[in-house]
Amino acid sequence: MRRVRAVASLIVLMVLPTAAWSQRGGQTASPPAPAVQAMVAGILLGGRVIAAGVPLTSGRWGTDYITVSHALGVGATYAVIRDGLPYVETTPVAACSNRAHGIDVLILRAPTHVAASVVEWRDPSELRAGDELTAYVRREIHPTPVTLKFLHVNLLEWARVGPETWPSQWHNTMVAEGMAKPGFSGSPWVARGSVYGLFKGQVRLPNRDQWYPVAETAVRVKQCLQQLGYEHLVPAE
Repeated sequence: MRRVRAVASLIVLMVLPTAAWSQRGGQTASPPAPAVQAMVAGILLGGRVIAAGVPLTSGRWGTDYITVSHALGVGATYAVIRDGLPYVETTPVAACSNRAHGIDVLILRAPTHVAASVVEWRDPSELRAGDELTAYVRREIHPTPVTLKFLHVNLLEWARVGPETWPSQWHNTMVAEGMAKPGFSGSPWVARGSVYGLFKGQVRLPNRDQWYPVAETAVRVKQCLQQLGYEHLVPAE
C-alpha cells in the first residue's frame, strides 16, 4: 500500500470540519436515502470513473471527498463528478494507509463544489447480523444500488481465522454478503440514510468458493482523521 503525506501547502488556519458524525440516540437527523445517493461522487482517472467517494467536509472553500485509496495510484491527478455539481479536477489533501493507520483512504479537494451537503457517518457496531445495507455505486460502474446483508463489524472475528489468512489491509474491515465488482471501491454502505463504511473489495474464505464484500468502517475513518490532524487541513471560512 502506498502512503501519502498531507500536502503541506494546504495546512492553514483551522476551523472545525462540517463532517457529520452521530451516535445512537443523538439528535442529528439522517438524510433520506435518495439524498445520500445524490451525494456519491465519481472519482475519475484519465476521464474514466474508476471508483466512488463521498463528501467528507464542505464550505465556501470547496468540498473534500474521501474514497478508498487502495484502488488508486496515490499521487496521480483525479477529477470528481457529482450529480448537480460541475466536473472538477481535485487536489490530494491527505491519505491514511493500512500500514500506518489501519485503513486505506484518500481525501481529495474539489474547490468549485462550494458549500455542498455532506454525508452523516455512524458506527457499524450499531448494526445487527442480517441488517440490510445499500451500497450506492456510481451508475458508470453499475446501473443500480446494490443491496447487502450485514454480517459482522470485523472480518477476522466473523471468519474465526487468524490474521495470516489474509493480507493486513483486510484485517480491520467489516463484512457483508452480496455483490462486489471492480469499481465499487469507495461506494458508501448506507442504512437509514447514514454511512457505515466505504466499499473496499471482496474476500474469499479458505476452502470456499463464495466471495464476501468488505468495507473500511466509519469508525476507522474517524480515527484516520484524528491521526492526520485533519481539522488543521480544513481552510478557514
